[in-house]
Amino acid sequence: MAEQLQRILEECEGRFVSGQVIGRRLGMSRAAVWKQVQGLRRRGFGIEGALGAGYRLLGRPDAIEERELLSLLSHPEFWKAFHFFSVTDSTNSRAVELAGKGAPHGTVVCADAQTAGRGRLGRRWESPPGTNLYLSLLLRPPLDPMQGPRLTLVTAIALAMAVDDVTALRTALKWPNDLYLGGRKTAGILAETAADLDRLRHVVIGIGLNVNADPFSFPEELRDKATSLRFAAGRAFPRATVLARFLDSFAECYSTFLSLGFGALLPEWNRRDVLKGKNVTLRLGEKEVRGNVLGVDESGMLLLRREGESRAEKVASGEILEFER
Repeated sequence: MAEQLQRILEECEGRFVSGQVIGRRLGMSRAAVWKQVQGLRRRGFGIEGALGAGYRLLGRPDAIEERELLSLLSHPEFWKAFHFFSVTDSTNSRAVELAGKGAPHGTVVCADAQTAGRGRLGRRWESPPGTNLYLSLLLRPPLDPMQGPRLTLVTAIALAMAVDDVTALRTALKWPNDLYLGGRKTAGILAETAADLDRLRHVVIGIGLNVNADPFSFPEELRDKATSLRFAAGRAFPRATVLARFLDSFAECYSTFLSLGFGALLPEWNRRDVLKGKNVTLRLGEKEVRGNVLGVDESGMLLLRREGESRAEKVASGEILEFER
């Protein structure tokens, strides 16, 4: 009934439709119509009601629907299945479950809100409803396990290219998985893999991108560290448009990576690399080390020259604790 009511209001968008007319078309009383209107309002629809005139649609929620998303994609053939949730604990958890049930390569899991969104190292990812993008990609790449971590960087490049395109802003990337705008973090990436000795069974890549969030709504400890596309650009962005641009960008970057290797994408990383040439503090296992970042190599490893050393070492994984701004 709610979908039928939505269609009636959309047919007459900008004009009032009486409760009597709606009731007749839906086969229900005016009181029942009012309850359906309230349900749409709770979902984020802007509906004005006026005594004697009825109801009119003023605005829709920034929802992501498969039909609209497919219409926006330039490479829909890359994506084989879509799963949308209004609320879930974690899109990565749902994608891992789907992987165990045989879901195909190119499966997308997206949620309007998460109750237990995860970042790297077990950190919580704030996931309020109706404002940002929370999604996971399920991939079954023909790669050996050693190449799996490069997909995090491939995803970061694809996301940066999409955000640049949508916002006309210049993004920065922090190895291995963070996207920055205006010196503040606006996206994070979490990859989880399952592998045999010689091949990857699947990779689940989770992406959290702050699209329309107000940074002042973030927890206090994040307010001077995090931002959103809306805050950085000064305007809101339809989430379906941002998601479609990212999915197209990822399809292109992934295909380049498989055919030509990460080195073909490295120039895109290099021109956004926020760490190159900077002094950093890096956690390696249980130790903290300081050094100067020389960049990222063609295998996706960080090139770090420790304090007091003349030669650089390659770092496969670690956490950047501090870096020069």
